[in-house]
Amino acid sequence: MMQEVKLYFPKKNGFYTKEAFKTLRSNIEFCGDTIRVIAVTSCMAHEGKSSVAMELAKSFAEAGNMTLLIDADMRKSVLIGRYKTGAVKYGLSHCLIGKNQFMDAICETDISNLHVLFSGPVPPNPSELLGSRKFIEMLGALRKTFSYIIIDTPPLGSVIDAAVVARNCDGAILVIENNAISYRFAQKVKDQLDKTGSRVLGVVLNKISMGGKGYYGHYGKYYGRYYGKYYGKYYGEYGTDAESLEKQEKEEQLHIELQREFHEQQKREQKERREQEKKEKRQRRRQKIKHVAIESAKYILAAMAGILLVGGLFLGGLQTAKAMGKRNLLCASDSVRPELYSAIGDSELTQEEAVRWQDGWVKYRDTIYQYNQDILTFLVMGIDKNGDAAKVKEGTNGGQADALFLVVMNPKDGSVKIIGINRNTMTDIEIYNGEGVYIATTEAQIAVQHGFGNGVEKSCEYQKEAVQRLFYNLPIHGYAAVNMSAIPTINDAVGGIDVTVLEDLTKIDKRLVQGSQIHLSGDSAFWYVKYRDTDVFGSADMRLKRQKQYLTGLIRTAEQEIRNDISVALNLYNAISPQMVTDISLDKAAYLASLLPEYRFDPNGFYLLEGETVMGEEFEEFYPDEDALYELILHVFYEKVE
Repeated sequence: MMQEVKLYFPKKNGFYTKEAFKTLRSNIEFCGDTIRVIAVTSCMAHEGKSSVAMELAKSFAEAGNMTLLIDADMRKSVLIGRYKTGAVKYGLSHCLIGKNQFMDAICETDISNLHVLFSGPVPPNPSELLGSRKFIEMLGALRKTFSYIIIDTPPLGSVIDAAVVARNCDGAILVIENNAISYRFAQKVKDQLDKTGSRVLGVVLNKISMGGKGYYGHYGKYYGRYYGKYYGKYYGEYGTDAESLEKQEKEEQLHIELQREFHEQQKREQKERREQEKKEKRQRRRQKIKHVAIESAKYILAAMAGILLVGGLFLGGLQTAKAMGKRNLLCASDSVRPELYSAIGDSELTQEEAVRWQDGWVKYRDTIYQYNQDILTFLVMGIDKNGDAAKVKEGTNGGQADALFLVVMNPKDGSVKIIGINRNTMTDIEIYNGEGVYIATTEAQIAVQHGFGNGVEKSCEYQKEAVQRLFYNLPIHGYAAVNMSAIPTINDAVGGIDVTVLEDLTKIDKRLVQGSQIHLSGDSAFWYVKYRDTDVFGSADMRLKRQKQYLTGLIRTAEQEIRNDISVALNLYNAISPQMVTDISLDKAAYLASLLPEYRFDPNGFYLLEGETVMGEEFEEFYPDEDALYELILHVFYEKVE
């Protein structure tokens, strides 16, 4: 009996993308009915070959053809993670070593006529398995069942696997990223395909910016020059064909040096773009605040050392200019707005809408939205560390972000909303080595990102960027990371919190009996917020619900305490500041502190990401519902265009 999986696509294709894959499908069909088994490869990693293979297979299936997608990239497969299928019991490697029959490993998807055979565990000898008699016999048997078989293979510029597969296929397609590799490199890979005897059906030019030169055009040649030759060293264990270990070590050292040089160049270019964007934002905002220029010129001396406590965000203030703090906060983010798609699903633009359409608008289910530029968004992190915040050596010792919350302040209605992010959320994170050099981007639990870096500012910046990527490059105006050991101090400073215990935690604290109503103080508050039994499936999900319950009560209590006595805020800030890392400067903090009387937190505005937790190979993995995430962003950060 076939396995069943549901595919979650990272984004919905627009009209032109759909048409492009229909054209690709039609061109293959015109090659003749003998072209049925097709290998898809690229010159190097990250050119989009796996996405092209999936979309091509999907296009054949939607046209009514029984279609199978085989994931033959057994060294570094991305399909399971990218399309969020969850755990898959059997895969291609199981079949090729004779452990399972291939029909047992094939997965039936929720797309009619589309089936997928995932790669399975990484074998020590992928080239030998793909060139084995068993693989050839398997393809022969599958031809009798499926009209088209699309095979996703590793980059041919890095390893030979694609050539091994292609010689047993009816044709091959080469995916090339626009402006990312040299002509000679592409020609060399094409020559390798020709030597296999496989028919090269054509080339797919991928990642083309339709609005101009695009981001990659800025440094595409640089990227290709330094990564095209050496990237294979990182991609799995692709260095096994080197002449000697000494040569491998020299090339790897050169690879690291080139990565460092490339990363520094990338950071310089990003900084230039950010400065330009900030300059443009300042010019736009100057018009908005012109009518309050006189008032803004009068510095409002903050005769307070207040703090903002919203969902665990504590900020101190000094005497400074309120207007300056506001302006600096609004300009703090590198992003102008989220990068949502301008149309989604069946919501195509009408002729009238197209005429008056503005940059940044989003149409969803016949409603047009625009980003609320006045919103302030902060990332609050609870770091799995004890004691004071301290800088550590670059590597993976920065501590994991076991609690992640976005705090959203909307000045138009004076509301504060909070979004809780499951620490096991699977998303793209960036890997850095012990020297702080960027290595690669991979899919992993979002909490892991903070571990890279120096444990303080650099780790926080990495974590903020990971959350921004998850939320379509959402602007985040500041962050605060508080070590979990600060929980008792925070709790007792406001007199403790009353809760109804949501799950049995008597293993760690005898007071925490499920269903009991208790007043949390000291260590009981710490364990209630932090503890989870990793032997119990879904423990992170339950802990997040407890954190939501606790923070809701904490915010309500703190609001009242601070309004009664502002010194509570000052004392609390002084107590926890050694265990906190934040990028909120004093002028920003003073402005935020002055807003306390104007804002109200509604527990109905506390959201948790919707999705599904599955068991990965070793750890739990939470896959957010992409549609629900998209709608949540529209609900919280956007407003309807009348």
